[in-house]
Amino acid sequence: MPALAPWVGALVTVAACYSLGSWFLVRLRISLRRAELPPLAFTLGAALLHLIVFAILALHIAYTGVVIAIPIAVAAAGVWSGDWRVPKAAEPPPRRSWFARAVGWILFAIAGTFTVVYIFNAWAPEISPDGSSYHLALVARYLRAHGFQAVPTNMYSTLSQGVELIFLPAYAIASLLGGDGAASGGSAAAMVHLAFLIALGLAIRAYANRMGHALAGDAAALLVYLSPVAGVVGTSAYVDVGAAAAVFAAFYWTQLWDEDRRTQFLVCIGLMAGYAYAAKYTAALIAVYAGGFVLWRSRSVRAVALVAACAAMMAAPWLAKNWIYVHNPVAPFANRWFHNPDLHPEFERTWTEFLRIYNVKDPSTIPWMVFVSGGAMQNPLGPVFLFFPLGLIALRKKAGRRVLLPAVILLLTYPANIATRFMLPELPFVSFAIALALEELPVAVAALLLLHAAYAWPRNLRSFVAPESWVLRRTPTRAALRSQSAENYLSSAPNYRAARMIERVVPPGEKVLAMSGVADAYTSREILVSYAGALNEQLTDTLASGWDEIVRPSRAQVLRFPERALRRIRVVQTAAMPKADELWSVAELRVFRGGREVPRAAEWRLRAFPNPWDVGYAFDNSEATRWRSWQTAAPGMYIEIDFGAEVRADEIRIESAADNPDVRLQLQEADADGNWKPIDVKLEEYTVTPETSLRKAAAHELQAHGVRYLFLHDPNPGAEYYAADPESWNFTPVARADGATIYKIGP
Repeated sequence: MPALAPWVGALVTVAACYSLGSWFLVRLRISLRRAELPPLAFTLGAALLHLIVFAILALHIAYTGVVIAIPIAVAAAGVWSGDWRVPKAAEPPPRRSWFARAVGWILFAIAGTFTVVYIFNAWAPEISPDGSSYHLALVARYLRAHGFQAVPTNMYSTLSQGVELIFLPAYAIASLLGGDGAASGGSAAAMVHLAFLIALGLAIRAYANRMGHALAGDAAALLVYLSPVAGVVGTSAYVDVGAAAAVFAAFYWTQLWDEDRRTQFLVCIGLMAGYAYAAKYTAALIAVYAGGFVLWRSRSVRAVALVAACAAMMAAPWLAKNWIYVHNPVAPFANRWFHNPDLHPEFERTWTEFLRIYNVKDPSTIPWMVFVSGGAMQNPLGPVFLFFPLGLIALRKKAGRRVLLPAVILLLTYPANIATRFMLPELPFVSFAIALALEELPVAVAALLLLHAAYAWPRNLRSFVAPESWVLRRTPTRAALRSQSAENYLSSAPNYRAARMIERVVPPGEKVLAMSGVADAYTSREILVSYAGALNEQLTDTLASGWDEIVRPSRAQVLRFPERALRRIRVVQTAAMPKADELWSVAELRVFRGGREVPRAAEWRLRAFPNPWDVGYAFDNSEATRWRSWQTAAPGMYIEIDFGAEVRADEIRIESAADNPDVRLQLQEADADGNWKPIDVKLEEYTVTPETSLRKAAAHELQAHGVRYLFLHDPNPGAEYYAADPESWNFTPVARADGATIYKIGP
């Protein structure tokens, strides 16, 4: 049964999507052509099914029986009602020359051959980088919890998950039937994603046929389908192909509405545009295109309002979920505007900077990576897309003008993340434009596609791409059929081995701070990846105080003034920073009178801006911890003490690390009216050295937050210090393999 379990999970889910979409179209009294119904009904049904799954997760009734019963009931209802039936062809297919028919059969054979390769890759156990680390891990987590959870330690949980929720029933069914749990569930999810890829190709062909460009449609569909990035992403538990299918479906519905101005089509436009957002944030621009197109063609605000309302039905649940859990509707972005305790603006800055360049030292090499070698861009489009300027020739045709505009709009988000897969939503439009430009030259079309197929064939592709590229390199037949065990197949992946090592040695319910990501889908332990949440970053920073000289408190700034009674004071940062990565930090803020520290009292009320949640770290008597602004230091940031009663003092001492040398401080007090006024002070600054090692204090801080295990690879920062003297940290090595170590923290 393990070999068939992914098929059962995937087929039931795909059937449910198609049945639900068909049912909805019948109720809207929309009739589609024979070639159009399968892809458009499937994508529309996926959008609707995702809302149903969202509801059961929000209600915390996502028990296995409920999750499995829903797609089975929906699929059965479609069969019972007859709504699933594909209509008979209303008219005979267009006549083609013998050469065009021959080309068509060749293209069909190529597509069929690649489909076999794709099926076996999707069917094999899932070990894709993001699929195994968070797409499926979140699905598994929601199933274990029977609903949504706040996951403050994983920023990926704040992304919209419209495609992952379609994976969820397939994952649940296959995990139950397969006997190998997450391995079968992951395969089922990947096969559902492959269904999106097939639907995208069928939709491109159907649209081209409607527009009277059959050969161009076949070519465009194959250009997308054979692209190495589509092949590897579409056969993994990723979401990018699902987002691309939703985007193209939204576009398709705008064109159908333009032919037949019935209101029902506006509903479908809005639902698919909103689902594109639910699938992936960057796909949301199709809603801009859709609204603009409807307004331009109808001059009706009412029509646009209907599209917007239907789009909101799909997008609003995700905005609301984020508002409830992290107080930021568009998390993990815009954290400067929506301050929250779970995501730091500094993380957002460094993460988005990385996504814009991927640490590529020479930007001139990026196009070659995108089109040919993959490399840092992860996977290539294929060198045939170097001919994309030919697409401009298609501007002379109405169909060309129609597809190039959404391509341009969708490309606007690409500079924000230059990994090749982020071009998938615009790839169908660019492909169709190229095919339209060559349409009158069928020999050129055939040659282009044969070259594309030859390049993309896994055995050949290995010769063209960089060794680190993520592409399909083989057909894992034995792994798919489970004649090679899932354990044996997955063990070739270091991230899987790391996850299983964690599962073996870390007790259930424990948290693991990890300096590198692992295949979270294959462990039930909570992994706190160092950058993926505010707490994770804080704990990583605390650990660094035990080995990194620039992090430990080495600088004391003393603000002296004539003794006076104080009730509310602020230490305000006043300087603009020359570098974006300079944050303001305070390890300890102490109040003195006559050379003696004023004891801290329970009545003191502490505040800070912009990070009020961590202000206690500046008053905890631990040199291993520090309050940080977690965004570029700027004038107006402050730490405030309300003593609750008058306190006499003559000195404020601020202890901090050496990594914020440009910070300038001003001491202020509140007058009787609550206005803040500066206090004249004499500033003294000197270097301090912690009296003892901060290592055990750092370890104690991790334990205080319920983190009793540390996972890291040898190249991770600090790894050599932990390995050299684990006892000084109160660490005990409990497992080691593949250059990675797990430490137990504390006794």
